[in-house]
Amino acid sequence: MDMYPANRQSHSLARDDRGNLTVLTAFILASMVALVGLAVDLEFIFRQQARVQYAMDSAVLAGALSRQAGATDEEVTADIREYMSPLIASAGGGMTCTPVTVVFTDDSEDILGKMNCTQPTFISNIMGNDDMSFNVASTSTFSVGKIDVSFVFDVSGSMNSNNRLTLLKEAAVIAFDELLPDDQVRDGTVRLGIVTYNNAVNAGAYFDEVTRAVTIPADTSNSNGLSNYNSYNSARMYDDATGKRFMYYENGTCTESDPDECDQHGDYDWDVARWFWEDSSATDTCVYERTGTYADSDAAPGSFAWIGAGNPRWNFYDSDRDKYRGENEIENGGANGSTGALDFYYATCRATGPVPLTEDKAALTAHVNSMTANGGTAGHLGVAWGWYLLSPNWQNVWPETAKPWDYDEVNVTKAVILMTDGDFNTNHPSASKNSFRQAMDLCDAMKAEPSKVQIYTVGFQVPSYVQTTSDGQTIMEYCATSPSYAFDASSGDELKEVYREIAQSISDLRIKS
Repeated sequence: MDMYPANRQSHSLARDDRGNLTVLTAFILASMVALVGLAVDLEFIFRQQARVQYAMDSAVLAGALSRQAGATDEEVTADIREYMSPLIASAGGGMTCTPVTVVFTDDSEDILGKMNCTQPTFISNIMGNDDMSFNVASTSTFSVGKIDVSFVFDVSGSMNSNNRLTLLKEAAVIAFDELLPDDQVRDGTVRLGIVTYNNAVNAGAYFDEVTRAVTIPADTSNSNGLSNYNSYNSARMYDDATGKRFMYYENGTCTESDPDECDQHGDYDWDVARWFWEDSSATDTCVYERTGTYADSDAAPGSFAWIGAGNPRWNFYDSDRDKYRGENEIENGGANGSTGALDFYYATCRATGPVPLTEDKAALTAHVNSMTANGGTAGHLGVAWGWYLLSPNWQNVWPETAKPWDYDEVNVTKAVILMTDGDFNTNHPSASKNSFRQAMDLCDAMKAEPSKVQIYTVGFQVPSYVQTTSDGQTIMEYCATSPSYAFDASSGDELKEVYREIAQSISDLRIKS
């Protein structure tokens, strides 16, 4: 008979408690080790993933450069995989990755790279977790996949000072080289255009397309001739009998016996008269701003949206009062600007411009090198024509190869690079707003929907006293898309660097999220 049954039972229970505690402690310790191991492994995995992601971003950018240089899709894929291999190997840790899968998106010209990587664990594998996997992906696009850029150059008289025009030409060529590098395939996706302005713009070969033509019968009345010449944007007028372009003027004869008693507003018999263009020194294809509803828009030229034809103006009143001076000079004085009888200011422009969008860098460079400077600064005309070169509304004006992309075309960037060395201070007398105000309104419209044109501005040796807005902005600051789009240069080297920086900004490769 056991004399100590209770003691034996209590000792047995104590041994069981110690055993359970040991098991529990071992479990807790194992769990802690597993958690610590998992944390260490995860931290390493995250670092590896970051390395691979950076490598993938760089690889697809390299692939985009190869594609821009004309490589095929197969060659781009090979380039990306070749770029990735040493970067993956340098990551270490025994990591392995699948070959990069490269996907090309035709409509947006994007390049997508993706891959899966497996990283062995170092501590958590004791718990049976031998490795961890992760995916990386990156998409690149080349911002100049489809891009239209118009360069707007000030060729007013002040550009002849301090060698500015020569320095501008050198800077422009640098920008052309950045946007159209010699090793880039010419596929029509990067096109540049040029507009020059002084007190007017030379519409060149497109003059007939953008201005209103009126043919006047030989027996037209004075009122008909006058109304056609002075009505909505001065027209380019043709004589029905000769087919020649002419300037309208009124041939007045004093009806008073004493010519001194003739008043400029009466006492005359009027006849319509014509002064034919080949007898003048006016440039035939100069234009100025349009007025009215479409003054601040990119509407196509047409009814009530014609561009103003740059006709000479003449001063009516002669101090002798026997005849209006313009008519008298045309008949008897040779009709030239130096006498003050005729004002050619808006009918005289530089010989250069415009150059519709093209990828012919040699032609662009030759055109820039031919630029000369003289006259005033109607900067709003440069703004307007810079927009017209990019506007799909003007597709029927420009040649087939220069037709602008639609505003909603996939992956299209449109940019104007506007340059001046001073105030916008010249506008046609028919305009209801000065050049500064017209430029502001045009820039507002150009930057808004649906156009959303990016505007870069370049002020070159601009004096401190130029006109500003009510809140102190220069026209360059006001028109720029953002403050970072407005540039100033005080020397030739700075101007070159500005144009290089703008061109690189336009053609910059970017990662898409």
